[in-house]
Amino acid sequence: MLNQSTFVVEEYHQHIPLLLKKYKSGYVHSKFSNGMNIRMGDCLLFIGTTKNGHLPFGIHMQKQTVQQLIGSMKECSSVTWNDASAQLSFEDHLIVSFNNAIPYKNYVKKLIGSKGTLLPYLAEFAAVLSNHAESTGLDLNMKQFLDVEDKSNVDVSFQVDNETGKQVCALMNAVFSSDRQEIEKVVRYFLGRGKGLTPSGDDHIVGLLAIHTITEAFHPIFLQTVKDLIEQESLTTDISKEYLTYALKGEFSSSVANVMNDLTVTNRQINLKKHLLSLMSMGHSSGVDTAFGMLIGIAAIRRNN
Repeated sequence: MLNQSTFVVEEYHQHIPLLLKKYKSGYVHSKFSNGMNIRMGDCLLFIGTTKNGHLPFGIHMQKQTVQQLIGSMKECSSVTWNDASAQLSFEDHLIVSFNNAIPYKNYVKKLIGSKGTLLPYLAEFAAVLSNHAESTGLDLNMKQFLDVEDKSNVDVSFQVDNETGKQVCALMNAVFSSDRQEIEKVVRYFLGRGKGLTPSGDDHIVGLLAIHTITEAFHPIFLQTVKDLIEQESLTTDISKEYLTYALKGEFSSSVANVMNDLTVTNRQINLKKHLLSLMSMGHSSGVDTAFGMLIGIAAIRRNN
């Protein structure tokens, strides 16, 4: 911290300055224990720690700096961006300085070869989820829902005995469908469903979009339907909408990107398990729900292969 009212950014996503040049004024949207969101135009930007990874709309600081900033900040405070000084100015003379901060980008590799090269990871995903997660945020019991056979066998059976389970299977079919009405019906079921800042149903879709990003496997009408619903209707939280908007553009937190990159390279099973467990530790159930979305994306490709 430079002085009592200036707080120093350590890292920021490389596109943040472009957004701040476009939207020079805004306000504090929401505050949490590990950071805050500011609304700048039609974008949310997160200022906080890397507890949940490096975010695609993140401005990151040390934990102590974040706590001091949050403690000094009022909800709904106005904020303005100054290009010349590279600073965000808040009410009460609080400054967030980008000087000497380091830009980052969460690079994601594309899958080389056929989509079928993902399939050996299906049982690995299912084994980690069933062994380390009791349930998803939508109360799907992982051990009951996933019938993991011998780990060398990529066939993972889904036990469907409730409405959510049926909708998950419908979602797996929808990603390859060209029937917009059917796609919209199942996507509406998931968007905004569940508790928290990023509802579990949204996290499932983020996980699915991560698999599409590395495979380009899903139908364009599925992707367009998700995009239209997010942009044209208020079906979920502002924060979740931001994650989904970036996911549709192929941009994710580093916690998700690490798992995605493991899936594109052979002989990365050890890293995959480590990165999956790291992802699953995020939030109350957000990480588990995102990992589950990735799993059903791989399973959908197996069905369609």
